[in-house]
Amino acid sequence: MLPLKPFKVTRSKEKITNRIGLPLIEQLAERLRLREQTDKLFPRPGSNRGIKASDYIMTIVHMIIDGAVHLEDVNHLLEDEGFQELLKEMDIPTSDAIGDWLRRHGGKQSEKWIWEINKTVLKVINKEGQTLDIDTTIIEAEKGDAKKTYKGTYGYQPLIGIISENGMVVGSDFREGNVSPQSGLVEFIKSCRENYGKPIKLIRSDSAGWQKAVVDYCKKEQIEFTITTDQTEPVLEAIRAIPEDKWQRGIDKEKIKEDYEIAETTYFFGAKKRKVRLVAKRVRLKKQYDLFSSYSYWIVATNLSEKEYDAQEVLHTHQARGSMEKRIGELKHQLNIKHLPCGQFNANCLYFSIGLLAYNLLQLFKLIGLPKEYHNKTVKTLRYQLIKLAGKVITHAKYKILQIAAPIKNIILYSDAYYRIRLNPL
Repeated sequence: MLPLKPFKVTRSKEKITNRIGLPLIEQLAERLRLREQTDKLFPRPGSNRGIKASDYIMTIVHMIIDGAVHLEDVNHLLEDEGFQELLKEMDIPTSDAIGDWLRRHGGKQSEKWIWEINKTVLKVINKEGQTLDIDTTIIEAEKGDAKKTYKGTYGYQPLIGIISENGMVVGSDFREGNVSPQSGLVEFIKSCRENYGKPIKLIRSDSAGWQKAVVDYCKKEQIEFTITTDQTEPVLEAIRAIPEDKWQRGIDKEKIKEDYEIAETTYFFGAKKRKVRLVAKRVRLKKQYDLFSSYSYWIVATNLSEKEYDAQEVLHTHQARGSMEKRIGELKHQLNIKHLPCGQFNANCLYFSIGLLAYNLLQLFKLIGLPKEYHNKTVKTLRYQLIKLAGKVITHAKYKILQIAAPIKNIILYSDAYYRIRLNPL
């Protein structure tokens, strides 16, 4: 063990911060005029000395990107003199004030207002995407008015829509934990399309989307879909009726053979006899020898053209929605929105919606401000390489100097991001 020389601990009088990346997010919001839009949508404070809605929302955005878990974590911003010097015009509320504001203004109406702000963010996306992935996720909350979910835990079950190619969240519906994942999907898809404002060509869903209303809507709007089916007896009968010689060995995207078989059939369901393709993946179970019980199945319904997509390509296309699960994991575990701070549905609805706004701002920041190799970096990586770097703030009459304590490559990354956002014609 190397000997450690004694050292003295003193408090620095310099204005130093270890969150120099957050002002870049603020600059992006400023370029998009999000503060002005926010203050028009949300109620004004009761007095001229009250804190504006834009300060509440941007404080929560910065907290979430910074890694906050509790409302009390706003104290890290309040006590950071360097951060406050960089964002001198911002009025940062206390944790009690944030909680009161969330309870006063939270609810489904405020969720809609946040989505009006998100529309502004989505308008300037410079990376195309036409694939909408939809899914629900359970956020456990053992307090307040949380309802019991289908998994037996108490919490909430928000529905989320994400564009696969660019990672932008284009829709959310914050729901009670006991709401069926199948309810309101068509209306949700409509809201995602409206929020995004760009064409959506393909919708991918888990078994919650396996319903007549969704299939009929996609047919009417000429949207392609891939949906994991429920393994009902009629569906399984159709799969089991596929002749044995039609089953082929599965292959991965590199044409390497896999340990499963794949086949497809045509299926008609519902009173209207809707026609879909069923693509089935089967895996032989160990120690089972009966023909009809010796396989486990994974079945995908689709209207993708047989000329453009064979069964294997349908399977690969649908499996790519696994990126949705990774992004939801990033939202919950890296932006920490699995930790909802209040005991009331309405307050948590607003906090969750602001969390999605923070995610979209961070995603837009990557697409506009950073090189291509950073576009798929996680929140955790960005914190290490950019957001949580340390720096000293020096203020002059007409400008500020930010001295960054980091390797030169990180300083160049920061400087380039600053000018890309500042000069980009948004």
